[in-house]
Amino acid sequence: MADEENLGPPAGAGHRFGGQDIDPALTRLIVGLGLVGLLLLIAIARQPMLDPADLPLSRSELPSPVMLVKVEDSAGMISYLHEQGLWDLDDSGYLSPVIFASFPHDIADLNDTDRKRMFLHALAPTALVALAEVSQERAELLKIIDRMDLESCTLDQLLDGALEHNQCGLSRAEVDFLEELSAKYRTDHLKVLLNRVDVVPLSLVLAQAAMESSWGASRFALEGNNVFGIWTWGQHGMVPANREQGMTHRVAIYDSLLDSVRSYLLMLNRVGAYRTLREIRRESRDPLDLVNGLKYYSEKRDEYVADLDRLIRVNQLQRYDNLTLALPPQQVLDQFDSEPVIVTRRDL
Repeated sequence: MADEENLGPPAGAGHRFGGQDIDPALTRLIVGLGLVGLLLLIAIARQPMLDPADLPLSRSELPSPVMLVKVEDSAGMISYLHEQGLWDLDDSGYLSPVIFASFPHDIADLNDTDRKRMFLHALAPTALVALAEVSQERAELLKIIDRMDLESCTLDQLLDGALEHNQCGLSRAEVDFLEELSAKYRTDHLKVLLNRVDVVPLSLVLAQAAMESSWGASRFALEGNNVFGIWTWGQHGMVPANREQGMTHRVAIYDSLLDSVRSYLLMLNRVGAYRTLREIRRESRDPLDLVNGLKYYSEKRDEYVADLDRLIRVNQLQRYDNLTLALPPQQVLDQFDSEPVIVTRRDL
């Protein structure tokens, strides 16, 4: 019978391998790493092989989160609205920042319910992008006003060179921004500028677009992306079929619906005929109050205001005023790609 001392190593002795002592802790570590590696190999072996087409795109190939989309027809637009979660708007109020280049040629063929819904839900995110641009301008203007020495500096003195930027407590870049904004909104008075650089409710944008474009089916909307009936006296425009003799105006043509909304907002914010709207806006953002400032948008005057009020109420457009883009405004503007993406039925 063997001696007890020969039954195993004494307490505290290490393991031996190849005649060398091995630390037990090191042995456990090596075994553990081996088991982990084995489990990883088994997991990898059980994964299906990936087709190259299934691999994620490189960063440079990823589509912009804000796309300018062009569709073939109404069926394609409705399908794309469904795909982007824009056909049935949920209670969150967040919209995918999809901008449609134009309305489809066959929009008039839809029944009234689908046509209105497609018009509103396609135009809403586009209008929100244009409104976001104005909001960003106003936010920057407010920051500059907060820094500006208003006691010894006026905007007109700053712009005509009577005062240097550092005399007003501003940087050269901030003065450049003020110059651009002043030219765009056609005023060199700071108070007037602040009153002009502002937004209107989305419901008002949608209501006027619907009324002026016959819910997207007018000739001017389909041929020129002009959903607000805006006139121009340049050569880049369409001659109205019923233009009176001696009149020289045309109906403006825009590259996209976004440009149409931009032009509309700028018109409301700087044209003298809408001074009343801007005064009302200082006290109220209710679209049913603001319509009273649009008396001179149409030759129908008070009847036009009443029709616009009725359109907002009947179609419950105020519910759209709680909507917002699913991306922060600055990110939307930074990542907007103005080159249209053509979406066909095969893509849906």
